[in-house]
This record gives sequence, C-alpha cells and structure tokens, in this order.
Amino acid sequence: MAIAGDRVLAVGTTNEIAGLADAHTRRIDLAGHLVIPGINDAHFHHTPDPRATLLSFRSMEPSWEEVLEALAAAVKEAPRGSWILGTHGINVVNDPRATRFELDRIAPDHLVRLNAYFGHGSVLNSKAIAALQMSEDEPDPFGGCCERVSGTQQITGKFFGYAQWPHWSRLARQASEGEAIASAQQLAQEAIRFGVTSMQNMSLMATDRYVRVLQQAKLPIRIRVIRFPATGLDSRDPTRGDLPKRPQRGARVTVAGTKWLLDGTPLERRAALRSEYRDREGWSGQLYLPEQEMRAMLHESLENDDPLLVHAVGDRTAELFLGAMESEAKRVDWKTRRVRVEHGDGLLPDLIPRARDLGVIVVQNPSHFVFKDIFVARYGEPFEYVPARSLIEAGIPFALGSDGPLNPYLNIMFAVIHPGRPSEAITREQAVEAYTRGSAYAEFQEDEKGEIAPGKLADLAVLSQDIFVAPVPDLPRTESLLTLVGGEIVYNSGTLAVPR
Repeated sequence: MAIAGDRVLAVGTTNEIAGLADAHTRRIDLAGHLVIPGINDAHFHHTPDPRATLLSFRSMEPSWEEVLEALAAAVKEAPRGSWILGTHGINVVNDPRATRFELDRIAPDHLVRLNAYFGHGSVLNSKAIAALQMSEDEPDPFGGCCERVSGTQQITGKFFGYAQWPHWSRLARQASEGEAIASAQQLAQEAIRFGVTSMQNMSLMATDRYVRVLQQAKLPIRIRVIRFPATGLDSRDPTRGDLPKRPQRGARVTVAGTKWLLDGTPLERRAALRSEYRDREGWSGQLYLPEQEMRAMLHESLENDDPLLVHAVGDRTAELFLGAMESEAKRVDWKTRRVRVEHGDGLLPDLIPRARDLGVIVVQNPSHFVFKDIFVARYGEPFEYVPARSLIEAGIPFALGSDGPLNPYLNIMFAVIHPGRPSEAITREQAVEAYTRGSAYAEFQEDEKGEIAPGKLADLAVLSQDIFVAPVPDLPRTESLLTLVGGEIVYNSGTLAVPR
C-alpha cells in the first residue's frame, strides 16, 4: 500500500507499490501483520464528569449491599461535600431499596450519583439532588420518570428516561475545562491503542462546549458529535444552535445528526413491547415519546437536513416508528435520508422487511447480546429479539458500535458467538465490515473512509494478531501495533521497526 498525504494512493503487489517510491519515501515493513481500515465506533457515549471519588465494585453487577459497603468506604476518604460517583448494574436498577434515603444514611455530607452501566436508571442522594437544582417533588419531564414514594409526590432519587437528562447535563457543566479536556484525551488514547480511528459520540455535555473541548484537546482520532437533546415538561427541546451539520472533508471533529430516546431497555423493563413482559404481569414497558413526536422529529430532520437517529429497542416502539416513516413514504425517499435505528433489538421478523424497504440503518451493539437469561425471562420463548444475521441477510445497512466496552475485538467476539441467540451470529468478516464500511455509511462518509482503497483516508490499524483466524476466545486480546489517522502514525506500540 502507498500513502500520499492523508490518503491511500494505491494498493497492489509489492513490486507495483515499490515502483511508486522515491528516495524520500518512508517504507514500513509490517512483518506479516494484518492491517484493516481503522475501526469506526458508530455508537458511543462520552460525557466528561467533574473530579470525583469513584466507587469500586467486584463486578459490573454489584448487589445493593455491596454498593452501600463501597460507599461507606469512600465516605471515609472523600472530602466532605465532594462528589462520589458509581456505576452499577441491573440488580441495583431493579432493587426497590435503591433510593436516596439509603444513600443519605451512608453519605449525608457528600454528593452521590449512581448510574447504570447500560445508561438507563440513575440513583442520586438528597445532597446531589439539591446541588443539581432539582426539588423534592421534581415533576416528570416529557418522556421521563422520577420514581416516587408510594402515594406521594416525593421523589425517591431514582430516575429513568429523560428524567436523567437534567442531572447528567448539570453535572457535566461542573467539569472544568481542564477536566473535560483530560477526559477526552484519555478516551482517545484508549481508542488508538485498539485501532479505533473514528467515534460517533452522543454526549450529554452541551454541544457547543463539547465541540470546543474536543478542539482544544487536539485529539488524534475523528469524532462525530451527535446532538442528544433533552425534553422539557411538556415537549421535546430540539434546540440545535448554528453548528455545521455536514462534515468537512477529512475533518477530525464534526457535528451531524440528532438522536432521540423513544423507549428504555428490557434490562429495567422499559422497552415498549407489543405484549406483556413475561416476568411482570400487566406491564409492557414504557414509550417515552409518542407516535406524533416521531412524526415531528422526522419532519424536523427533513427541514433541517439533519440526520436522525432514534433509540428504539422494543418491538412496539420499532413498529410505531416504522409506521411514522411509512406515513410519509409517498413524498419522501427515506433511503436517501439514512435514518438510523440504534440497537434494533425489537426488529422482529415481521418488521425487518418494512425496515429494509424504508432504507433504515441499524446500528447494533454486540455487548447487548450477552443477556440471554434476562431476555428469555422478559420476552419468553420463542426468542426472536436482538437480530444481527437476519438484518444483514435482509439487505439492511448494518453497523456496529460499542455502547459499552470500547474494545472492538471483544465486541466482534460477541457478534460471532451471539450468546443471546446463536442463530443470529455473524462472521468475523461481516463484523469487521460493519465496524468499518458499515459505520462509515451510517454517517454518510463511505466515500471518505471505511475501506483500504485509493482516494480513501489513510485511517488504518495494524493488528497484533490476525483476527480472521485467531481462536475466537482470543479475539479480545487484540491490540493495534500501529494506528494511522490520515496517514499520520498516532499510536506506535514499539513492536515494529518504523523509520523516521
């Protein structure tokens, strides 16, 4: 391969490429290592937090008792009045004991926020609630739920859906410029170590500030910032500002697209289903934004020439959203709009042809595939959720994003095993395709990146092992030996001899 400037110049045999070199050409021998297009993580959430004490648990699924034990230990070390942050799991989200009152008992003089690692379900103590300008009887925002003490309006400190936005965004405001820049730089350093060269990020920090932070951080990777607006008491708040919508050629930081949350997930039983949850009689989840809002956001996308992304997990949510698109299909060629459904778990067999005909892009997250026991408990059998292979075979544009652990080779392993539904497993080649060319297509950038071809950006990863032949359990051990962004070496493990 020959690279000139920030682009791939040519790909061919050793002799063909050697003929393009001159005395000033730098030659790098990859010593037989596999090179792939840089990984493009199509779905990530990075929001800088202020300096805080972080809770440490033995696993990603601590019990409520373990949370309180870790909090008690942190209180002894953390300065009075400072933030203590923790990341919990499904157990805590669904535990009725997880309230601010219990947190207050352990940490009355600190500000405590607990977030679910899957993003749906937060618990704050009273001091944090007050510091983030929320009240004892905080009203439910449009599309959100503040859990309440039975028979009263008093909040318990547990929040779901758009009720999480106020404390997320207000906490992000408390991060200093230096803290925010350092957080972005740390993320980028982790990314290039894995050969991730592009990330499509949905941050809860105000878009204009987040873009400024990224530009000041001078990151070695490409970041597409996707707006993730809040809601008010009675409506969505689609405020966008005057930021550019279309990426500039070869730019490192771009702003394009708006994402809306239509429902929750099955983990906290808030994905909206067409049937009852098998483990909660009479409950079929929660639709955060109704169908008329889906139509409105589609119209806004057209009027503003702004790509639309929706979190739609339950099959009822997916059906309503596809119906909203179909109602406009006679006047709108949706295939050119590349509307994205993030997660796509609820695209059941009857919905897949409709999604294909509308040109919907599905961005899947393989780390979600591991929850088989919970899926079966929630949905029952036969189990038809979280498709992957079916979407590709139907001809639906398919991309991958982490929405969890950043390691792309861990996620590729989950995709080729699909522990939740093995019949939907995909090949390694399909997974890499989805993580590169598929992700580029999902951001209208397939002419710029996503494959190693003349004229494309030289965003590349030289891998420590051949992920197409390595034993599947070994895939997560893969790292990048050299990561290039626009032809520039941004990461060098020191394994290969690289002339200056």
